[in-house]
Amino acid sequence: MEKIFSYKGFEVTVQLDSVRAVSSEFTYGPPVGYVAVVSVCTAEPRRPIGLPIRLVAEDNRVFGTADDALAAGCSAAQRAIDDRVIS
Repeated sequence: MEKIFSYKGFEVTVQLDSVRAVSSEFTYGPPVGYVAVVSVCTAEPRRPIGLPIRLVAEDNRVFGTADDALAAGCSAAQRAIDDRVIS
């Protein structure tokens, strides 16, 4: 899953990496959670601002739902952009 949006002249991409449990038979089970991968680029011309950031929930755990991971990724990107624009 991926979400792309514009914020204050920057393009933000939040991609989700699913984390799957491995069973005793070495087969993948359903996703047990998600990690948000956040990338920020300038809009025109499109250039990356730093490296992508991988986000997990508190206590170094994966997000329980895709919606939680997307929301956290969007919020983190907005805070990073606000810090950069204000500085």
